[in-house]
Amino acid sequence: MSGLTPIDKGKQLLADSVFQYLGAAIIDGTLEQGSRIRDAELAEKLNVSRMPIREALQRLERIGLVEMMPSRYTRVTVVTDELVRASLAYAGYKCGIEIYATLPSMTDEQADHAVELLDAMDGALGDAAASIAARIAFSRYIASLTAENVYKQHLEDLDLALERNLTHVGPVVSDDELRENYRRLREAIRARDKVAAERLVREQFGL
Repeated sequence: MSGLTPIDKGKQLLADSVFQYLGAAIIDGTLEQGSRIRDAELAEKLNVSRMPIREALQRLERIGLVEMMPSRYTRVTVVTDELVRASLAYAGYKCGIEIYATLPSMTDEQADHAVELLDAMDGALGDAAASIAARIAFSRYIASLTAENVYKQHLEDLDLALERNLTHVGPVVSDDELRENYRRLREAIRARDKVAAERLVREQFGL
């Protein structure tokens, strides 16, 4: 935990700030896979009380980024091949459902932006890091268009877990297949064809 620094105490709820801060630290490797977390030490490093630390850790546990054994240990979970496969499947269905739900009500401006992000995905093919970043940007934009509901916060939290689990996973289909997929997805977005769009998004994940 040596790379952690005191957290910015702004207007956001402190537990939320700690959750996002620790989530980012897990994603970028500041908190390494398998490393143990001691809430007292963490509270001192972040210059916050132990209560928001505990709340944030419980929230991270619910989405699988940490595991907690009461009175024994709290540690960052390890990304296994099985976890990657499960995360790919979940991400594919999640993104498919979100575009199915949002496409019919998209404004022309929103559809134009979705296509711009899709163009960025196309342009990033061949560059693993850029491709991953472009895919995350597209999926998060589509998710941002979903209506507010009781599950929205949970889905946003899960998105953080998916980013960690899939951050180094390249395309599961060939670049040529993706290029053709993106072309057809552009057409589906323009036509507001939610059925075709959902199918095409799932195909990007090999589903």
